[in-house]
Amino acid sequence: MALHRLMEMAVGVPEPWALHAFYEEIGFTGGEAGWGSKTYPGQIRISEAGYRQLKSIKMACEDESDITTAMTKLDQLGVAYKYANGQLDVTDPVNKWQYQVEPAAISDVPAMPRRLLNTPGNRQRVGERAQVITEVTPRTPRRLGHVVMGSPEPQKTTALCMALGFRVSDSIGGGMATFLRCSRDHHNLLITPGPVPYLNHYAMEQDDFDSVMRGATLYLREHGEEYQVAGPGRHQIGGNIFWYMRDPSGTFFEFFTDMDNIADDAKWVVKEDWDLSDAWSIWGEKDQPELFFKVPDMESIMAGWHQSQ
Repeated sequence: MALHRLMEMAVGVPEPWALHAFYEEIGFTGGEAGWGSKTYPGQIRISEAGYRQLKSIKMACEDESDITTAMTKLDQLGVAYKYANGQLDVTDPVNKWQYQVEPAAISDVPAMPRRLLNTPGNRQRVGERAQVITEVTPRTPRRLGHVVMGSPEPQKTTALCMALGFRVSDSIGGGMATFLRCSRDHHNLLITPGPVPYLNHYAMEQDDFDSVMRGATLYLREHGEEYQVAGPGRHQIGGNIFWYMRDPSGTFFEFFTDMDNIADDAKWVVKEDWDLSDAWSIWGEKDQPELFFKVPDMESIMAGWHQSQ
């Protein structure tokens, strides 16, 4: 494995103060330098911008030989890059956001104590109340897990990500939408079509089903159902439990848990022939909401993008 972890995401929004308050509310730690969990601080960085946008993503590789391999593949694609102080920087020629790759130790968030469950024939919790009920404070998101990006040229964007070291997990529509991983997660990036480059949504991993359900419920109780986007449910592609909501900037965010984990790349079979009539969720809402294809603020994003070019 060359790339092994999604390290950071940087976004630009018109009102960064609202996002700072949001990340503090959901239990991330940090401040102006960035927000994240105790294990992975500073995973999400925020700056002021004229419209809602993705600025950059950073990935960890094992060592500098992985960067050398990436630079060779970028040369083959004819994509310019910079390399200094151990970090590879690439500006996407189509979408203009930045990719950064640097060596870092392989790691994962530490396991929290598992909540005991009572299932048929396996009664683990005896003589005590459910732990999600007795916990003094709700469990908080553990890390930024994946980012979903819309591109006017998704196949070129996918090719560039693969040159950097991402691997394809699954795809839809002959490569029009591609799930890519830079870790053992089923996906850390999803590249989808978009009229202009934009951030569709990002996802934060929770400990378990209860953490997803409780975290989303508390957020919607506080802010109202207008912040609801989709869920709860369980995706077929990736296998994860999900619940999507809207953050104060208008970007969709997802609480997820129990995603497919790919330890052996050679044994994983990429699937392309999905039955799209039933690919969104195996329970809950059957169809993916139109909001994912027509985000409410797309006109302002398009105007901001064209003005910036």
